Amino acid sequence: MMAIEVLPMTEEHLDGVERLQHECYPTMKEHEKITAERAAHFLEVFREGQTVAVETSGSGRGRVVGMNSGFLVADFDFAREGGHTFQEITGGLTYSNHSPDGEFYYGGDICVSPAYRRRGVGRKLYESRKRIARELNLRGVVSGGMLTGLKAHREGPGAGCQAGEYVEKVCSGELIDPTLTFQLRCGFRVMGLLPGYIDDASCCSTAALIFWENPNRATEEERAMARATT
Repeated sequence: MMAIEVLPMTEEHLDGVERLQHECYPTMKEHEKITAERAAHFLEVFREGQTVAVETSGSGRGRVVGMNSGFLVADFDFAREGGHTFQEITGGLTYSNHSPDGEFYYGGDICVSPAYRRRGVGRKLYESRKRIARELNLRGVVSGGMLTGLKAHREGPGAGCQAGEYVEKVCSGELIDPTLTFQLRCGFRVMGLLPGYIDDASCCSTAALIFWENPNRATEEERAMARATT
């Protein structure tokens, strides 16, 4: 029986991460993808924020079948008009915006090999994001959720459908989006829209701004009391 485990990303996973990006994003522009070199840089910037899903048994033993990458931001303005783009928030995929004392984990990317989808790998990777937020006592996890079903909907029964209307219907359960519906089931909620978020025609370059709030976050007073009793 195949077993898959989520592990901290290390240097031995870098080539697998680059291969995975090409498998998962065939229509995405190259400058938007995470290469082995970029992943190595992420480890230097914020090692704790990078995880991989690895097959630990069978013929694919050691194969990277999923990955999660992210960094910390000091604060986050959910009401910012126009939102942000993927390149802006990630500093051109350098994670130069990483703040060691940040209160939010920003999810730069999660992807799962097409051959390993619908096996619980994606949920495990999202749980790894939540675990990072809990362990670092962050306010929560923020990310841009690509609307991977928007283009197909517009080309079918939803001709002329605006992104905002599409997201509302996905949130209400009237429509199913391959990515956003799954993120909602993982406990995230939509905070807004991110037009022009990423250069990818498959999602009409649009994403939903999603947020998971850490329910276990301790206040400064609670943390001080905990330190005083240890």
